[in-house]
Amino acid sequence: MIAMEDPILDVKPKKHRPGVLFLIWLLFTLAVAALGYPRVRTSIEESGVLEVLRNSTAGRQTQTNLRTVEVVFIQYPLTYQTFSVQQPRLGGSVYHDTFEALLAGPSPEILKTGAVSYLHPDTKLRGVTFSSSILYVDISKEYLLSPDLEAARQQIRRTGLSFSRVKDVVLLIEGKPLS
Repeated sequence: MIAMEDPILDVKPKKHRPGVLFLIWLLFTLAVAALGYPRVRTSIEESGVLEVLRNSTAGRQTQTNLRTVEVVFIQYPLTYQTFSVQQPRLGGSVYHDTFEALLAGPSPEILKTGAVSYLHPDTKLRGVTFSSSILYVDISKEYLLSPDLEAARQQIRRTGLSFSRVKDVVLLIEGKPLS
């Protein structure tokens, strides 16, 4: 008998060339992108994400010199209320800017809510230091002319304690602890 070659058993594996595989992958990716692009674009436009991104970058450029801080003012009768205030960046830290905003007093919008400050208007911030979870607030001696020292002290204390990292507030007058 003559041995016949079996074509099924004699199949040599074809070597796929990397170039052909890459071309198939590229064509498939382009087809998916071409078919899906209109729907994805419509979804993104309808979601408003692009508008939010445009506004946030434009707002960031115009508000780089402003900082939002939380300060405490008093509403009748001795109710301490926290207000958000846009404060120009004056110091190197948010603590400094917060106390500058507090000592500047309530804005006209805050005054309309009935809130006032018991801090004497001539009181100046001399410095703010944060160390070992304690915030040291050094202010000028005009503070002692405040109409209600306890209410004024509570404004400073509550404003300082609004920071999550602050565990206590020490008030200094001209560098000396308030007794």
